[in-house]
Amino acid sequence: MAPLTKRRYAKSRQRERRGHQAIVASSMDTCSQCHSAKRSHHACMVCGFYNGKEVVKIETPKKKST
Repeated sequence: MAPLTKRRYAKSRQRERRGHQAIVASSMDTCSQCHSAKRSHHACMVCGFYNGKEVVKIETPKKKST
C-alpha cells in the first residue's frame, strides 16, 4: 500500500500547485491569401494555403439541383 498523508491538504494549496495547468487559447494568425483567421504554423482551413503554397485541396460543397 502507498503511504498516506498525516493531514489533509486544503483545496487552495492544491490549486496553488496546479496553477501552471491552465488552458490557454492558441494564438491566431491571418492567412496571406484569403486574410481569414488561422492557427499559427497550420494550413488555412478556408483556402488550404500554407507559406504561399497550396498544400490542402479544399473542395466546395456541390449545390443540389432541383
